[in-house]
Order: sequence, then structure tokens, then C-alpha cells
Amino acid sequence: MAFYSECVRFNCEAALKSVENVASFIQMSNESKGNYEMTGELQNEILDNIQNILTYAAALSRYFWPSRNGKEEIHLKRGQVLRDMFKVDDNSPLKNRKLRNQLEHLDENLDQYLSSKPIVGVILPSYVGGMHEDDGVPLHLFRAYYIDVGLFEVLGQRYEVQPLVDEIFYVYNHFNEK
Repeated sequence: MAFYSECVRFNCEAALKSVENVASFIQMSNESKGNYEMTGELQNEILDNIQNILTYAAALSRYFWPSRNGKEEIHLKRGQVLRDMFKVDDNSPLKNRKLRNQLEHLDENLDQYLSSKPIVGVILPSYVGGMHEDDGVPLHLFRAYYIDVGLFEVLGQRYEVQPLVDEIFYVYNHFNEK
């Protein structure tokens, strides 16, 4: 269990460093009535750190809910033991396989996104700011973070960030109680 605990600790601490970075980057923006002034570099820093948070959340998810049972259910048993140890239940936002698969197979998802329909309209590889209103012009975003509602979008799929951050804090705090 000490080895698995180290894995959980590492993923939590790496994610929480990115949480701190995002908070400080967002404070650096000049927000006025929902308009966020961001340089391209600042947008990328925010998006990179949010993607780190979500990637480490996906890594935690694999420890708690393995994708395969394994021979003699070794992986399944490990997941159950870790969930019990860290008091993580099946209602945890970390269990979201959709997000986990979206990030783990981003290359394949990008292939499908780009080949599934014509790419016309506004194309933004990076966006950080307020939520876009639908003005009838197709909008294609590779990665976006909507500060006003706390949503991360990748290839048209949106995910709430705060519940994952809260759960990572919960797991990390539980780790430190041991």
C-alpha cells in the first residue's frame, strides 16, 4: 500500500501545483465586466495547467477504477482497496471515464473531430475568457476554459473543473491524515 500511496500522493501534488498556477494566472488577467484580457502566452499557461489537473485526475481515476480487472481480478481488487483506504466512493467525479478517455485518447479524438464534419467558421486553438454566445457562426475550439462558469472544453466536450479539484483536495487531505 505504501507504493500505491506514493502514486496517489504524486498525482495529487502535481495536480494541486497546477491548481495554484491557474489561480495565480487568472488573478493576473484584467477582468472587467466579463471581458478578460489575456495574451496568447497566458491563455496557453492557463490551459496547459488545467489540462494537467485533468490529466492527473484521470491518472488518479485509473488507480481507483482500473480499466481492466486483471488476472485473478488483481486490478479490480487494488481499486477497491484504494477506494476504501481513501474513502472514495462511486459518486466521485474522478470516476468519470468520459473525461479520462477524452484526454488519454486525445490524438484519436482529434482525428475523429477533424474528419467528422467540415471545419468552417471561427477556429480557435486556445481560448480563455467568458462563455461564448451562439451567434450562428460555427465555432471550433481545440481547448478552452470559460472562467465565468468554470468549464474546460476540449474538441467540443465540456467538463466542470471545480468538482475534480475538490475531489483531488479531498483525496490529498485524506492521504495526509495517514
